[in-house]
Amino acid sequence: MTRTQASRRRRMGGVLVGVLIGLLVLWSVLPLYWLVTVSLENLRQVSQVPLSFYPPTPTLNNYLGMFLHPDVVNSEAYRFLHALRNSLFASVATTIICVFLGSATGYVLARYPIRGRDLLSLGFLATNLLPQIALVVPFYVLVVVYAGFLYDTNWVLILLYTSFILGFVVWVMRGYFASIPKDLEDAARIDGAGWFTAYWRIALPLAAPGLFAVSLLSFLLSWDQFLLPLVFAPDPSGYNLPFFIYSLNGQYLHQYNEIAAGGVLTSIPPVLIVLLFGRYIVSGLTAGGVKG
Repeated sequence: MTRTQASRRRRMGGVLVGVLIGLLVLWSVLPLYWLVTVSLENLRQVSQVPLSFYPPTPTLNNYLGMFLHPDVVNSEAYRFLHALRNSLFASVATTIICVFLGSATGYVLARYPIRGRDLLSLGFLATNLLPQIALVVPFYVLVVVYAGFLYDTNWVLILLYTSFILGFVVWVMRGYFASIPKDLEDAARIDGAGWFTAYWRIALPLAAPGLFAVSLLSFLLSWDQFLLPLVFAPDPSGYNLPFFIYSLNGQYLHQYNEIAAGGVLTSIPPVLIVLLFGRYIVSGLTAGGVKG
């Protein structure tokens, strides 16, 4: 093979890779573009055939409807803002609980020679391997029979979110603490510091990137939940933003434009988190991935 042929093959390979990447990007971006386009149209424009790939007369009425007259009970703005408060409260509370308990458990599993700690760590990880749908019925029986007062509240969602996310946080933080040298903690223990002081003053600050990464991921995982609110918080008192979007779909009238506007508003926090802190999530997870 001549040098010219090899160069031509490399160029063709580069073009082929570029085309494949472009198709993948297009495949990923088109649904988001279509969501934004539909959210800027009225119901008549959305129902037209053939569909338009851009809004003929863009309007913000679908978005304004989510915020106008929030004091009117059962209005769209009232339900949207109520669902927004529920999502924020449940996601933030779940994040705090998972990071606090997960970091402490991960530290203990990484630093102390507990019998069967590898098996215990795999057990925590296994909680994330089971699909939620397989555990909905057992959880539903437990909640209704033994904790009926929690049904249709934010608290039951927080407990359920934590049960699914905590194992992932423990697994990641155990690997992160295992990658941190133990010398500074040993020096602190020699100087008279207890295990909690060594953990709180030495280990946690060193594990800040990992804590930041699992905090963001815990928030994202709890923010996007739909199945659990659908089963355990179906009434307006406890439902979150994904369930609110689902509730916009009526039995006889499908407000696709309002559903799209709700989807865009709901996706803003996750998109901003990924755009602003995506590299910190990757670096925080990979930094603790050497040992685990």
